[in-house]
Amino acid sequence: MDLSARTSAANAARKSGVRIAALESMASAFACERFLSEVWRTGPDHPPIAADVVKAMADAGSYVAGAFDGDRLLGACVGLWGPPGQPGMHSHIAGVGAEARGREVGFALKLDQRAYVLENGADRITWTFDPLVARNAHFNLGKLGGTADEYLTDYYGPLSDGLNHEDESDRLLLRWDLLGERTRAACDDHRPEPAGPVPPALLDIEDDRPVSRSCEEETVLVAIPPDIELLRTRRPSIARDWRLAVRETLGVLLADGARLTGFDRAACGYVLTRGEGR
Repeated sequence: MDLSARTSAANAARKSGVRIAALESMASAFACERFLSEVWRTGPDHPPIAADVVKAMADAGSYVAGAFDGDRLLGACVGLWGPPGQPGMHSHIAGVGAEARGREVGFALKLDQRAYVLENGADRITWTFDPLVARNAHFNLGKLGGTADEYLTDYYGPLSDGLNHEDESDRLLLRWDLLGERTRAACDDHRPEPAGPVPPALLDIEDDRPVSRSCEEETVLVAIPPDIELLRTRRPSIARDWRLAVRETLGVLLADGARLTGFDRAACGYVLTRGEGR
């Protein structure tokens, strides 16, 4: 058992002003269902995950937890255990209410999930995230110290919720090595990744639009829009252009063996190092 992970989780919860608790009762499962419907803007008839499934997963010993401020649910996270012989967890869904943005509630939830997995004998968590959502890229790669090396095209098919607007569901597969050096630095030592010079952009942004560049440097930047959700609402055709441009740039780089080394928040883009075979 890694005691430093539990200490880090407790400190993160205290800093964000929340109490992390398991969602074990049927009442809390329904609260989780309603909460996630609000976050994903699906409406009560089409929740991202139904209460009976939440309850079944909790009963089976998976990770089902919420972040509370008093009795108010501000965040929720649900993860499933992997098959025997492959110790690890896949985190299926996690969300934080808009009113709690900026309080690092999501960080507190993920650190609690990390401690839970380590306490149960595993040392990795995976999950998927939309490569176009800048705040999630920064959170997953920078704040948590995760890595990603696999681009998944239209992984879930069309998603008709209020966030995706039926955009194709391309995803990056995040791999979180819970005891790795980058993770320990980010979660236990609270050391941010050192900022380096911004590499030349292979995919750039001009007037909200994606623009491909030509460069031969080994380390390159793949830019994404600062707010894809706003673009999906106001300029949906440009949002579609970004989906295809990032798929054709980031997806091809990873397929060719490039290594994703981080996310540059100031430049709003992924930093990758290309292999010798490019």
